[in-house]
Amino acid sequence: MNPQKIKLKIKCLEVRLSFSAIFLCLVCFSLGIHAQSKHEEATLPEPTSDQFFYTLGTRVKSNDLANFDQTVKVRPVIGLRYGKWQLGIGDGRAWRNLGQFGNEPTLSYQLLDEPDLNIGLSFRGHNVSTGESFDAFESGKNTIRTRVMLNRKISRNWRMNLDWTQDILNKGDSTTLNLGLSYVWPVFKESELILHVDSTWATAEHWRNSGIKYAPAVPSHVPTGFEKIGAGLTFKQSLSKHWAWYTSFAFSQPIAELRKSQSARDMTSGQIGVLYFQR
Repeated sequence: MNPQKIKLKIKCLEVRLSFSAIFLCLVCFSLGIHAQSKHEEATLPEPTSDQFFYTLGTRVKSNDLANFDQTVKVRPVIGLRYGKWQLGIGDGRAWRNLGQFGNEPTLSYQLLDEPDLNIGLSFRGHNVSTGESFDAFESGKNTIRTRVMLNRKISRNWRMNLDWTQDILNKGDSTTLNLGLSYVWPVFKESELILHVDSTWATAEHWRNSGIKYAPAVPSHVPTGFEKIGAGLTFKQSLSKHWAWYTSFAFSQPIAELRKSQSARDMTSGQIGVLYFQR
């Protein structure tokens, strides 16, 4: 076997073991809190137009665990909410009720915000070169991406989400539609294990410019359509009324014509974060 492949497999194993060790430590810490003290009631107040809420935290993330040394990042988590306006995860209500755990720096307006249904309109800076949200620490071609987000609680255990995005500056990101389905398993009183699957539809222009991990080897004939599928596993735990933590792993795979790209490969990402909610 090629020595480089052996080193790569060893590196991937070390990264996975490190994330697993951190995960197990936090689980043990969570169980200790449950054993030592009564869990605080975590019911959130209904926000009104004159109420201000915020969320603070930090996370460690890697969008490619196979290249952990080059892709690992430590980033702050900031969420703000005033009335129906929200930045990032806002006050954390959707994070708790609908299974959301992302914390993109998105400014959004909540058209509908019910315990079982959330519909929002947003816009954000987007780095076309990396396929991620704008990051002041990274270079690349940036644009403004509008977004319609729908998160629906189908039943006690099932969730679905729909994300539609549009590049309004016409810098190559074009149009995308992501459809996802999640199964939520309540592990403890205030914790959940979430299994998520999704598929992404996008225009041919988007696939041609879908980040440096594919370009410039993406075939010119990649059509508009579903060209990527993904799956993920998330564990999130409310430690108290104000504190929570989460960890997640995700796997994405190009399919159909995009799979034929010379540089196309499966991607495994992971992140772990701690959050503080002002409630």
